[in-house]
Amino acid sequence: MKCPRCQSENSEKAKFCRKCGQSLELELICPHCQHRNIHDSVFCEQCGKPLLSAQTLPTQSGPQYIPQPMPSPEPTSFAGGRYQVKKLLGEGGRKRVYLAHDTVLDRDVAFAQIKTEKLDEAARTRIKREAQAMGCLGDHPNIVTVHDFGEDEGRPYMVLPLLSGGDVENLIEKSTDHRLPLDKAIGIAKAISNGLVFAHSKGIIHRDLKPGNVWLSADGTAKIGDFGLAVAVDLSRLTESGIIVGTVAYMSPEQAMAGAVTPKTDLYSLGAMLYEMVAGRPPFVGENAIAVVGQHINTPPVSPAWHRADLPPALEALILQMLEKDPQKRPESASSVIQALELIESGKTQEAASKEARTAENRMTKAGYATCSSFWGTT
Repeated sequence: MKCPRCQSENSEKAKFCRKCGQSLELELICPHCQHRNIHDSVFCEQCGKPLLSAQTLPTQSGPQYIPQPMPSPEPTSFAGGRYQVKKLLGEGGRKRVYLAHDTVLDRDVAFAQIKTEKLDEAARTRIKREAQAMGCLGDHPNIVTVHDFGEDEGRPYMVLPLLSGGDVENLIEKSTDHRLPLDKAIGIAKAISNGLVFAHSKGIIHRDLKPGNVWLSADGTAKIGDFGLAVAVDLSRLTESGIIVGTVAYMSPEQAMAGAVTPKTDLYSLGAMLYEMVAGRPPFVGENAIAVVGQHINTPPVSPAWHRADLPPALEALILQMLEKDPQKRPESASSVIQALELIESGKTQEAASKEARTAENRMTKAGYATCSSFWGTT
């Protein structure tokens, strides 16, 4: 056992340091009443509160166990028992998502409980308004449907369908070199654009489009989720840990500068997402969120073709146009993006057909040459 004061080694049975006389006993300090308990205590002998989940903290008087708050038990149900929890599916910066069973409609759903610890009342109101806006989007094939919205013990929640395909973030993570096949990336981008066309027509802007907010159904259909929830987080909290660290890679310059948010804001984020799908990395990376945001504002992106040699020039040009700093220089609308992607797909098909025709022609030429060579006895 090493002495915390002089770092001398002592035997495991030692109670005091053989060099400086420092006590080697560990104490558990109760986080509720600060009473000092012997090292093997489970509950405080003064107030009876639990002393578990403790971590060691060296102090001048020796190492002490400073108990951490006990984790809250997982809920078993929500909304008065309607949604019976089966398991926790995952947790992000803004919500915890559970696999739950809707006992009224007899179906499994994704129950998203919105975190409210760092949100004021105005932010909670915005969350409610945005959830209602999502409900107004109805049942679009490229937008995650909201089955239900409400509050449970003061916490807002949304009930969503289960999407077994996971999200695009996970798809990128599992792909070779984190790059998707071009046809897959284009297909996802078209689906997202379709969803944006519909949302923008309803006056709704996503404001937080990223791979983690796009989900895939069992047949691979991409669906946009989490519409507008990012608006509940003030930009003044940009450097706060766990708030929007995963978002800044796709944030438009006007968002970073607290400027006007328009449908073209979503097009910038889609451009950053499409860049990552084909290049294997976002257009801008840095040591922290501020460094990345600074690049969004001031630095032109490196062409995605530098990271992927087989990228069609037309797709390269479209991505760079979507990443223009000036919103006016971006595509006119999500519909324009769809048209451009369809032309790129058509161009790829024509190019592939031409290549196949050239290959067939070469085979015929070689076959004819071989026949002539055989006839004339040459090689």
